[in-house]
Amino acid sequence: MDQSFYTDREQTAVKHRILERYLSAFVPIVGAWAADISYIDCLAGPWQSMDPQFRDTSFGTAIDVLRATARVLSDRARYPRMRCLFVERDASAFAKLSKFCESVRDIHVVPKNWDFVQHVSDVVNFVKDESDSFPFIFIDPKGWEQLDAKVIAPILRLNPGEVLVTFMTSWIVRFLSVPEKRFDRIFGSDLPRLVQLRGEEQEEELVKCYSDLIRRAGNYKFVCSLPVMKPSQDAFHFHMIYGTRHVRGVEVFKETEKSVVPFMHETRAMAQHRRRFENSGQFSLLGPDAEYKEKRFTQFRQRKLAAAKKHLEDILMASKEVLYDDAWATAMQYPTIMEEDLGDWLKEWKQRGLLEITNQAAGRKLARKGQKQFLRWRKS
Repeated sequence: MDQSFYTDREQTAVKHRILERYLSAFVPIVGAWAADISYIDCLAGPWQSMDPQFRDTSFGTAIDVLRATARVLSDRARYPRMRCLFVERDASAFAKLSKFCESVRDIHVVPKNWDFVQHVSDVVNFVKDESDSFPFIFIDPKGWEQLDAKVIAPILRLNPGEVLVTFMTSWIVRFLSVPEKRFDRIFGSDLPRLVQLRGEEQEEELVKCYSDLIRRAGNYKFVCSLPVMKPSQDAFHFHMIYGTRHVRGVEVFKETEKSVVPFMHETRAMAQHRRRFENSGQFSLLGPDAEYKEKRFTQFRQRKLAAAKKHLEDILMASKEVLYDDAWATAMQYPTIMEEDLGDWLKEWKQRGLLEITNQAAGRKLARKGQKQFLRWRKS
């Protein structure tokens, strides 16, 4: 990823890094058994691309990853079909997209000049053209009109299949109370309650509410999210919401998150450093990291740590025993929570005599997935 192409749109670099890291793990895993992998970009663009080769776009990123992972799979004697459907409504953007697709010779790529929400059934049919296809759906709207879970439900229900959605909270919060924007189409009867909320509480409840809509519409067992910050403001620009039916998908998403969060802070530090120079005309003796400012993400993580820990504690107290794998999946669906955090909670509860872990191997202090280990809460 060439960072020079993302100047003044560092949040897009973070989004593409999420896509890149996730697909780089997803394709080799699915390609080990699936005969067909379909990558669907429902709102492909390009928008604000600075690279003549379009490597700073979502579709360019996806093609690069598919090529690289195809080589990985071929080394393992696996040769799944790889197909892409790139959808774009805007005629000018589509002309650029179509020209790019003509240059792709090694992967089956289909560009369509469609209004995505009017062609949901066609997207589904593209996937079902191959009876054994595993689709990855990327929905990256510039606003919110394409987010109605009822409209996109046929795509979300593709099984097997996974989805990654850009949820533009910064714009949604701004216009949520404007009746003409018809957010009732997305949030239904929950909209009046959401409108009454304020600040961080409103934003985080919007993400939770929409994640639940995606979960129900697609019958996903797991839904995770990750906030992406604005480059120069201590605020979130959007949240990436991911749905999957398999715990392995959660593992890969959390591995992606663990890698991407430091990258996001690094890109923000560089952006802030550049803008200080642009405003003052003077170089700072301090490096970007030394002058980096951020509170929002840290405070967000502290709230999620407390919420996830309390949620898990309530589950343990209400149950006779909980399979560690289920406790892990519950905690990992909270943004910014990592397995190390869960381990810290279990260690604390054990030390306080509140928790017992069954089937624990000698010499191991913590539980592991796939070992049929149970967490038992001891009543205080």
